Amino acid sequence: MGKKEPLYERFARELEAQIQAGTFPEGSRIPALRESSTTHDLSLMTVLQAYRLLETRGVIEARPQSGYYVTFRPRGTALEAEASPARGDPTIVSIDELSMQLFRDNHEPDFAKFGAVSQDPELLPTARLNRIVGELARDNAFNIDTSDYPEGCEGLRVQVARRAFGYGCRFGPDELVITAGCSEAMSLCLQTVCRPGDLVAIESPTYFGILLALESLHLNALEIPANPGTGMSLDALEFALENHPVRAVVAMTNFSNPLGSLMPDESKRRLVELLALKGVPLVENDIYGEIYYGDRRPSVAKSWDESGLVLLCSSFSKDISPGYRIGWVAPGRFLPELRKRKMALNSGTSVIPQLVIERYLESGGYDQHLRKIRKAYAEKTSRMYRAIESCFPAGTRIARPLGGYVIWLRLPPGVDSLTLYREAVKARISIAPGYIFSPSHKHRDYIRLNAALWSERTENDLARLGAIVKRLAKTD
Repeated sequence: MGKKEPLYERFARELEAQIQAGTFPEGSRIPALRESSTTHDLSLMTVLQAYRLLETRGVIEARPQSGYYVTFRPRGTALEAEASPARGDPTIVSIDELSMQLFRDNHEPDFAKFGAVSQDPELLPTARLNRIVGELARDNAFNIDTSDYPEGCEGLRVQVARRAFGYGCRFGPDELVITAGCSEAMSLCLQTVCRPGDLVAIESPTYFGILLALESLHLNALEIPANPGTGMSLDALEFALENHPVRAVVAMTNFSNPLGSLMPDESKRRLVELLALKGVPLVENDIYGEIYYGDRRPSVAKSWDESGLVLLCSSFSKDISPGYRIGWVAPGRFLPELRKRKMALNSGTSVIPQLVIERYLESGGYDQHLRKIRKAYAEKTSRMYRAIESCFPAGTRIARPLGGYVIWLRLPPGVDSLTLYREAVKARISIAPGYIFSPSHKHRDYIRLNAALWSERTENDLARLGAIVKRLAKTD
């Protein structure tokens, strides 16, 4: 058995790879010792040894009273590979008009908006973004051609790769593609790794937008039960992989929608290893990863990916601006094919929103903004949770999320979510019935509620909803 690589050498190797990939360009400052120690769960001495090793190699240099800086950046090459298609048994996905009605309800001015997952507009950095738009206009940035940036603006890709390194990912800017939101990223991933008729394993319940994507791409769904605490059941997934021709897996490992579940680190590692053994790609959605309530940002399954089979997707829609529609994907070994599909689709994502987000991230205010919204959404979610406990009837069961801002709850016995939805609409209240979070329409006795818009007014609206549930429970 070979000698085990010391921790400091491994961390030095990973950091040097990020420098080579361009995540930390020449002349840029790398994370401080204490920051790297915290984010990578290493001792200060281990990080210091790694930095000194890179210093002796001439990769970084220490500057008094300032920190460590990159002295050069060798160019690396991206790994290219192609997966073979696999066919699956037909499990047809069908999503009806109800899922689209939720979005229409959300635009009704007098509705209590618990249905669609909308952000609190007062928590978005709109004023700062508007100032940046003005700055870009004065810089004549509106003349930039989208086709000049098919993979997305390099500066934004650098910012994304740099932040991802902080939670364990080791991809560089050249391994990223900027997309028109996370939905486009997910769709591109599925188009890249699947063909019409293929079987895709999904969490159950799952976000209905994923079901819409599967339906539009003529893909079949295999539902894997998910737990409100820990997410997708890996035992059930392992059984499915042994007994069905699963072509890909889709999962939200951090604060899934609608469950709000958080998959433990050890489970994320096991998920990646399990799929690597089978050669099955994982399309990982981390759109809520930055909106955590704990002490540290959770990892992603991608951080354990050694074979390039994990396609990590996210966006800035949930924390910076939903209107800018800027997302991204790190597709691993599938980069060449996904990049080609992105080019064929629209030749690249709109440049101006990319430049706005890039400049906002560079300004250094993003982390402060995240701290603000994490605190706000944690408080809103907690208050809604307590209100549900007090105004919904006995028999209601609630999942307590550790991040994001949705609450998944089970209705008392005998209360159907579709019936409740229709009665709630009459009262000008929007909810998301569990019916739409499964292609086979399971979870009919569940609903999802959005806590992001919680206020004194919506507290009264929730009490009205609770009264409707009580009436239906008594009727049944």
